[in-house]
Formats: sequence, structure tokens, C-alpha cells
Amino acid sequence: MIGSWFAGTWESPGDLNRDADGRLYKESFGMASARAVRNRTSAQGAFDRARSALFEEGISSSRMYLDDQRPGVEDLLDSIIAGVRSSFTYAGAKNIEEFRAKARIGVQSASGYDEGRPRHTSW
Repeated sequence: MIGSWFAGTWESPGDLNRDADGRLYKESFGMASARAVRNRTSAQGAFDRARSALFEEGISSSRMYLDDQRPGVEDLLDSIIAGVRSSFTYAGAKNIEEFRAKARIGVQSASGYDEGRPRHTSW
């Protein structure tokens, strides 16, 4: 479910392509897409392939343009880990078991989210 975070990075799988304007991109497709299901079930019999096709969802292909300013996979993983560590701090947990016991999930309103954002003030 986090594949879209990594799609479009230089490290992501796929062939490097160039569009008509010369911009580099890779094709990305979800693992439940028709294309992925077809690739995964190609060796199965007709009945099993048809049954698997019932659960296809999402888009089969999209272009993920590469951008030198976009973080690489290592930077994205560092960011994800920093977010998890921050969550542990807020919950007062030292490990996953404590986090599971102490964490409380809630829905935050748009105003609450806006209130928690960093403020940029000019002096």
C-alpha cells in the first residue's frame, strides 16, 4: 500500500523511458491492477485466471516522472522511520508492544490539523 511513495524514484523497478518532450519517467502499476494480476497468473489455468481477475482494482499503468529534487528511497525510509519514532514519543512507548498498548487513534478535524502546523511569521 505504500508503493506510490517509492514509485518515480531512481531506485524503483521498471525501465527508464523518455516522453516526447525528453522527460524521463518509469511506468508504475498497482499490484492489484489488471496488468499485475495478468502477469502474476499467466501460468495458471483459465478458470483460476478468471477467478483472480474478479479482484482487480486500481489503474493498470501511469507515468511516474523522475525529478532530481525528489528524495530517493533511502531518504523516504528515513522520513517514515522518523515519523514512527515521533509517534512512539507522543505515545510514551519504548517499543512496539508498548506502542500497541498505549497508542490512541482518533480523527483530527481540519481546524485541528491547521492549528498544529508550523507557523511562519515575519519579524
